[in-house]
Amino acid sequence: MLANGWSITTNYYSIPRDKSSERVEQVFLLNGYMKMVNGNLTTVFNLEENQIIYINSINKTYWKGDPAKFNAEVRAELEIMIEEKLYGIEKEQQVTMRAMYNEMIDASFPTKTPVDQRAKSFSALKEKEGETISDFSATKYKILEDGLYLETLWVTKDLPISNDFSFINLSYFLNQLASGAYATSFESSNEYFKLIEQGYPVKVQIQRSDGSVQISEVSNAERVSLTPADFSVPKGYHPGSLADVGVWDGYM
Repeated sequence: MLANGWSITTNYYSIPRDKSSERVEQVFLLNGYMKMVNGNLTTVFNLEENQIIYINSINKTYWKGDPAKFNAEVRAELEIMIEEKLYGIEKEQQVTMRAMYNEMIDASFPTKTPVDQRAKSFSALKEKEGETISDFSATKYKILEDGLYLETLWVTKDLPISNDFSFINLSYFLNQLASGAYATSFESSNEYFKLIEQGYPVKVQIQRSDGSVQISEVSNAERVSLTPADFSVPKGYHPGSLADVGVWDGYM
């Protein structure tokens, strides 16, 4: 069969190394489909039908819906989780903790698009060519946001993934999940799309405020044969809630 899609394996880790937080994610791309496999949880974006699917391979449950359904059920389930977490705590502490958790929810899942979203200016400064990342020849870029350091990217021309998958359409889709907030991110900017046209980011390095460094690094990427069936719910699985499929494991 024709190798019409991509399989990409990415390692996520931090410096200094924290083995407990390290993870491996495998991504499959085919035209308007994106599938991310992370442990027992699989996430599918069907850009053509504006649909999200979460699949749990352990309890064989799945959740399916569009971004509007996702946002509505997210808040409902998280609010229930908050009250369960606050059960038995003194009332004075409940007020403070409830406000803290609600602030976290509002930051990640706003109920509406902010009225004013300040436009951000991004720039990609080429630092070095010919660096090797997992056998891929890559160019190193320093990314600035409003003139300040944001992150470092290594982009390789060895992986012309953007020829087979629209990252602009993915950005539009993700922006629905963030109720507009995603539109101000670097991954939704013209500068990012220009880099993606040149190749694929095989390494991303972000400096955190606590001094640690967060890294995502592609360990393997190859063309593979895929069909829309590879992005569907397996037979024998039954529908469940977002909590059933484990979307919120470790969130709070």
